[in-house]
This record gives sequence, C-alpha cells and structure tokens, in this order.
Amino acid sequence: MAKGKKKGPVSEFYDEEDYVSEPEPQPKRKPFRFLDLPSEIRLRVYHFVLFTPTRKSALQNKAGSVGSSAKKKKPVAPTSHRVALFLACHRIHDEASHFFYSTQIFRLFPVQDFQRMPTVRALPRRHRSSVMTIELILGNSWTAPPKTWTVNQGLGLHDMVLMRTLRIFVECDPSQPIFEGFRISKDYYTEFAGQLLKQVLERLPGLVQVEFDAYPSVRKGGSLMTRLLQETREAKKKVLWGPERGWTDSQEDDYVPYEDPADAAIDALRSRRPDSVDTSVDTLADSLQTVRLETLDLPEITTHSM
Repeated sequence: MAKGKKKGPVSEFYDEEDYVSEPEPQPKRKPFRFLDLPSEIRLRVYHFVLFTPTRKSALQNKAGSVGSSAKKKKPVAPTSHRVALFLACHRIHDEASHFFYSTQIFRLFPVQDFQRMPTVRALPRRHRSSVMTIELILGNSWTAPPKTWTVNQGLGLHDMVLMRTLRIFVECDPSQPIFEGFRISKDYYTEFAGQLLKQVLERLPGLVQVEFDAYPSVRKGGSLMTRLLQETREAKKKVLWGPERGWTDSQEDDYVPYEDPADAAIDALRSRRPDSVDTSVDTLADSLQTVRLETLDLPEITTHSM
C-alpha cells in the first residue's frame, strides 16, 4: 500500500450473497427396523425378493416339462443370488426359508426332463416340515420303473407334517390296447402305481387332498385312473382335478375301449427318456404310421403323411 494513504473504513455490513449461515444440525435418523413390520408385509417382501423377475430373460425358467413344473407355466424358482436373503439373520432365515419351501411344489421322484428343483429325498431334513405340496409323475419309464422309486424312511415323508396337497400327473396309461406287445403285462404298471400311491398316502397322515391331471390319451375310467382313485378314496382323501385334462366331479367316465391310438402313441413318446428318443417331426410321423390297429377291430384308417 502506498505511503500517505489512509485505510478506508471497514463496512459493518455484508452483502446477503456473501453471508453463509452454518448448517443446522440434522437429527439422526434411526435405522428402519424391518422385523417390526407386520408378518403379512414381511411375507410380501420375501415374495418380491425371491420371485419377482428383473428382466425378460428371467422368464426363461429352467424348469421341467411335465405337470406343475411345465415350462409354459410362470417360473417360481429364485436365482441363486436371491437365496442370499436367508443369510441376513436367524429370524429372517427362518421366516424366508419357511415361505420358500411352503410355496414350492417338489417332485416325489425324479423324471428325465431336467427339472432344476430338488426332489423330496434331496430336501434338507430341517426344511421338510415346511413343504405343503408335492407332485408325483406317473407313466414315465412305464416299461421298467426305476428301482429308486421306493417309499421308505429315507424319503422323508414322515417329516412333512404340514403336507396338505399331493398332485398326480399321469403321462400315459400302459393298460390301453395300443401298448400291447410293448408292456410287461396289462396290469403290471397299474399295480405298480397303485401300490406306490397307497404307500405314499399311508406316510402322509396330514394330507387333505389329491389333485389328478393327465395328458389327452389318459381316460378317467381307464384301469390306471380307476386304481388311483380307488386308493385315494379308501384313504379318505378329497379328490381334485387339474387344469390340463379338464376333468370334473360331475363328468361321467370318459373311457372307451378303442380310443384314438395317435394320442396314446404321442403320450408314450413324451414319457420316454429324451436322450433315447428322436422327437423330430419325421420320426413322430413314422411312429404314428406304424401303429398297428388290427387288434382294435376298427374300420380301415388312412394315414396321411405329416
């Protein structure tokens, strides 16, 4: 500063723009306590976290192709990273895992359609008590049922105290005339399936209802369905009907001795192992054209090329 010049007076006021007030202290926010929510809201949150798809590709479920696990149905199995919800804490683990196992449908025995969900035997013992619905697929491997299809202590049915619904899906009925020459005997698979169902029902005392469904060739009044319904009613379980076949309580038995052999042939192909069957159109057409109808005593049928 040059000599001789006096310093000007300091202004006692500041421009409003230059004045900055100190921020007021904000009250500390308390953490949100998820477990304080009502139980019905917590269950909704578990559903959103486990099952809500985040993108279209999530709808491409690697589920099975038979019965309740058919690919055409909406996927319900969560992806692996969502199951991490079970690791949050002990209480959330208990609630979320119970919700998961109680809303899923687990197969009683495996079939060859690459179902991602575990079967009943593979479930952890501590979670079996949460399962409320299981599914039994019949007709698969009708020429030689797997030896592992046995009802014993290791299956764990006695642990399923909340079990209420058993769903049975019948792929084909080998007692029909079209299977003559390929089956062991007319009543072999009917007897096997009937005994299997009887043993399952005996080990599920809390079971309330059995729901039946099937492919088109299976008849409500056929030998296999008649035996299954007999075992169910003798066990005093309620009978329900699934959406695929369209059966009802008021519907009369629709069994006729000479049903369409094409339906039975297609269902027989469906029930065979996928790695041993060529499901191309040409192969399917050939299989239908070679169906023998002489034993059915029907008028001559002309088979058109597919």
